[in-house]
Amino acid sequence: MENQSFATEESKAGKRIFGLFISLGALALFSVAVGWFDNTTELVPSHDNVDRAVFSIAIAIGIISGTIAIYLSKGRAIWRRASLAFSFLLLGMISGFMASDHAANIIEGLIDFPPAKTRSYPSLLLISRAYQTHGKGRSWNIQTTPIWSNLDITEDDYNFMLAHRRPGDDSNNLDEVPSKGYFCAKVTLEQSGDALRVMNAGSHKLPKGTVIVCPAH
Repeated sequence: MENQSFATEESKAGKRIFGLFISLGALALFSVAVGWFDNTTELVPSHDNVDRAVFSIAIAIGIISGTIAIYLSKGRAIWRRASLAFSFLLLGMISGFMASDHAANIIEGLIDFPPAKTRSYPSLLLISRAYQTHGKGRSWNIQTTPIWSNLDITEDDYNFMLAHRRPGDDSNNLDEVPSKGYFCAKVTLEQSGDALRVMNAGSHKLPKGTVIVCPAH
């Protein structure tokens, strides 16, 4: 009878833990959905306070998720509780960061770029360097100058940079391409007052053909 009662409690705890996992999974799916609308990168202003708030929210969600996991797994072995707590801590932080970051970017755009006061124009951004990352979340990226930003580009554009390195760049490093203004990004900018942003960016890759050798070269 005692064993049956224990098994019932174990089953209930397992369902609650699974429910927590589903909740965080739903938050992750929400962040992916919101990410489709996060298609700009704001160059100025920097919104450092918002960035700190996003990190704080992510940490809070992670701590709350880990704490709930510890509570729901009471009665289990310590190593299992610690493992569950750590897993839910990470999942909560990642899901919370992605969702709040995308949401913050969209809200910032709505506030800083009212349609009636915003103008759009094509422009060139100087590229200071490009690099690629490996693994499951593989990406190809450029960093701009003098206003710093980190933008995703297509693999084709990255390969273009590898094949057309600036004169004097004899590096064989396939993971980084120093540009120092030799390459430019052909983008569409939007400006409203002092606020400036890059269109077709954000959580999306810049369109294929964005990277060119700067006209002066």
